[in-house]
Amino acid sequence: MHKSVCRSALISSSFLLLLLSCEEGLREKPAGEKAREDPVIAAVNYPLAYFAKRLADGFATVLFDIPAGQDPAFWEPSDQQVTSIQKADLILLNGANYAKWTATRTLPYEATVVTSSSFENQLIRLKDSISHKHKKGSESHSHEGLAFTTWLDLKQASAQASAVALALTEQFPKHKTTLMNRLQDLQKDLKALDIAMKAAASKLRPATVITSHPVYHYWSRAYDLVTPSLLWEPGNEITPQDMAALANIRKTHPDARLFIWESTPLGRNVELLKEAGLISIVISPCANQPAEGDFLSVMRNNIAALEASGN
Repeated sequence: MHKSVCRSALISSSFLLLLLSCEEGLREKPAGEKAREDPVIAAVNYPLAYFAKRLADGFATVLFDIPAGQDPAFWEPSDQQVTSIQKADLILLNGANYAKWTATRTLPYEATVVTSSSFENQLIRLKDSISHKHKKGSESHSHEGLAFTTWLDLKQASAQASAVALALTEQFPKHKTTLMNRLQDLQKDLKALDIAMKAAASKLRPATVITSHPVYHYWSRAYDLVTPSLLWEPGNEITPQDMAALANIRKTHPDARLFIWESTPLGRNVELLKEAGLISIVISPCANQPAEGDFLSVMRNNIAALEASGN
């Protein structure tokens, strides 16, 4: 009888503990007891998103959801997207007036990092303002003020990666050793690209390189190239007016034999330029996430294109 009572008491106690456990599991935990989600790092362009991913992978989530085909410099986020960015633990800005939407929206000062601050005095001021559209039906935008594709100078890209790492170590000090080790690896990769880019560009000099778009300022300065630009879109057919503008440039730069596009141009455009004595190659700024590969592979493809054109 005694054993039966004890057994019943034990079963009752176990059942009570089970009920209490279930109730505790269903009850909402106080905010301080909730499992914290990974910190969020928002970036205004793909190079910064790539740097953040390389550095913080495993302990932070990178927020970069600009649609394919959009230029992050002129992309306009929705109110909901702005709210998501505002809530991020870190917001990586490019500087040089990049991402025009940031000038009209409020971002938390303590979370923002201007990654080009260390070379702010080396930013290139544009002399002329040029307005145009990228696609039919798209809004017109202007290339004025400061040149902003800073990362195409791969030494500047390395400085921006360092700024990202510094901000991450301040925000997440327990990961400092990991961050510094990863930064060292990333900077090795960027230095190797810089050396290879210099070697490839040197084979083109002293000839002029004509570009389809005014986004190569830092690239041409870093690698000592003369790069007058037009306002041509790879997916638009070249018009007689376009060819007239090209002819004007070639009057001043008759040595030009290379024409650079931001992305793969129409075959007809390649043929027209070939007939005019110009070789077409693609040097992608990689401002948005590529369809294949990553920032490093795109830069390697750029270098390979230059090397092939110099042979």
